[in-house]
Order: sequence, then C-alpha cells, then structure tokens
Amino acid sequence: MAAIDLMLDEENELTFQLNVEGTRPGEASCRLVIENTNMSFYFEGQRNVDGELSVVLPPLNHVLKEGSYDMSLEVIVDDRYFKPLALEGNFEKSIKVSAAPVKTKRKKKTVAAASLLEVKKPTRKRSPISEFKSRPKKSKGNPSDDEIMNIIKMITKDK
Repeated sequence: MAAIDLMLDEENELTFQLNVEGTRPGEASCRLVIENTNMSFYFEGQRNVDGELSVVLPPLNHVLKEGSYDMSLEVIVDDRYFKPLALEGNFEKSIKVSAAPVKTKRKKKTVAAASLLEVKKPTRKRSPISEFKSRPKKSKGNPSDDEIMNIIKMITKDK
C-alpha cells in the first residue's frame, strides 16, 4: 500500500492515470474513498481528455483529525465495481499555532506595617496654683467655689 502526504487544512488535488480496457467501450465513473473508523468519505473524480483522473479534496480539518487513513480508488464501469488502487493518506495540518499561559511564581510582596506605641512622658509636678493659672478663666474676678475645691484636693493629694 503506497503512502501519500496530504494537508488537512488545505485543498488537495490528486491526479491518477486511469486506463479502462475491454472489448466494448463503457462509461466509467470514479471516486476516491477515505475511510474513518465511524464513517467513509467519497469524493467524485473527473476524467479529462488525456485519460487522467483528477480528484479534489476540500480542507477536511473540520471532520478529520491528523493521522493516517485508508484511501482507495473505486471505478464503476457499467454495472461492474473495481478497486484498482489502495493508498494510505497521511493527513497533517500545514501550520500549527499554539499558545499556553506560563505560570510564574510571584514573589511575596513585603508589607510595611506601622503601629503607634503610646509613650508616656514623665509628668512634672505642678503646683496647684500653676494649674489654676493655666486654665482658662471663665470670668474675671474671684475663682468659683468648685475651682477652690479642686485646688484644695490637688494640694492634699500630693501629701
């Protein structure tokens, strides 16, 4: 069985030399058969004046996968069937383009963190009088009874 390379995604034209001999002339019809496991494809051939047979295969990438398939030439003359040629067709795509994402490991980002620590300043002892002076005065004049009581509490607290 002869092997022939064919393009799966392009049109292919096959040409055969066909001789039909007999005692009486008959009308011959020819076809090329491609056999798949689930189905067979038939393509009619056209004879020209030189006795050559031409079969055009359209792009078959929508029905066949890449690989090898059994092919045969069938000739029917009047009511007789002949299978003068068997081939193996190696179908492959003319151009293959593929792309795949590349998974890269990302470096972990360094996260800057900040936190506030409460810092207590050493307190300086103030005299009750200085605190009294630092407070805003509500009114001009003598301090109120509450302010006097607060001053007395502060003085006695330190002792």
